[in-house]
Amino acid sequence: MSRLIEAFKNLRKQHYLKLDYKGKYAFVGIGNHSINNLYPVLNYVRLPLKYIVVNSAANAAIIDTHFAGTIGTNDFETVLKDDEITGVLICAHPATHFNLVKKALQHNKNVFVEKPPCLTKEELQELIAVEKNSTGACLVGMQKRYSPVVDSFKKHLTGDIVSYNYRFLTGAYPEGDSILDIFIHPLDLIGYLFGKFTVASVQRAKKDSIFIHLLHDGFIGSIELSTDYSWKSAEESLIVNTDKGVYSMQNLETLTFKKKPGTLFSVPLEKIKKVTEETTTLFSRNNFNPVMENNQLFTAGYYNELKNFISISEKGKTKNLSSLTDMVLTYDLITQIKNKQ
Repeated sequence: MSRLIEAFKNLRKQHYLKLDYKGKYAFVGIGNHSINNLYPVLNYVRLPLKYIVVNSAANAAIIDTHFAGTIGTNDFETVLKDDEITGVLICAHPATHFNLVKKALQHNKNVFVEKPPCLTKEELQELIAVEKNSTGACLVGMQKRYSPVVDSFKKHLTGDIVSYNYRFLTGAYPEGDSILDIFIHPLDLIGYLFGKFTVASVQRAKKDSIFIHLLHDGFIGSIELSTDYSWKSAEESLIVNTDKGVYSMQNLETLTFKKKPGTLFSVPLEKIKKVTEETTTLFSRNNFNPVMENNQLFTAGYYNELKNFISISEKGKTKNLSSLTDMVLTYDLITQIKNKQ
């Protein structure tokens, strides 16, 4: 048995050591989000970054000096004309994403772009049209779609949905458009999990809190989005009530299912006899064992979304869960929310 275990461990090591790529890549941007969430994953998978594109020549020179094997540049056109570049990863200022994605697709590059890929539904439709005439593909960085917690949710969610309640609460966000920069993630997740909708109402409380009611086919959803809480105790919770029981997802960390006790001739069994509640843990991040699968970058979906993009760029058989076309429903919801405020 010990030899079998050692052989398995050695195969796992060799799989990592033999990571190889057909093309080379460029990264646009070196801000706080990319440094903390994206670069660590790219470093882990040893993606060959040929270029890092920044705004200033001074920062480009620093990259040349301190990033071995990588060229710093503030000339995006040079990157686009380089035939070695298979994929371009874009994580710049949101206002620049539309033009950067458009140019990259026009040069037939595969594109990973952080949210938001563009600012309006009209710009999204333009990017979709450009992609149709490109040999490249675009994957939008909606990492929640790639989270193992969300994947488990989609696999286990059974029975008829009655309603859901979703709360996404953070601290103040004075530096941009909170709907496009922050709330796009929970709004996208709602469309991904529950599909088409009708916006029943949108109400804004004081400061930056938005309350939304959505009507789906046969069930209703209630959403609270707010930047009027705290970043240190930010909260994301999704409660889904079904005819079978109640699903609860907390902060992309845990997913549980509590079975309903049922009734007898319409009388609740828990009023007739003592009923033991049955709660099943469907997913839980293990904080004890510090391996990749228990890292927050993995459970939040960053690892899987970037691996999917790399696989697409390397012509692997991977489904794009967050294509530009997949974003249409999300932008429909964003547009309706903005119009109803």
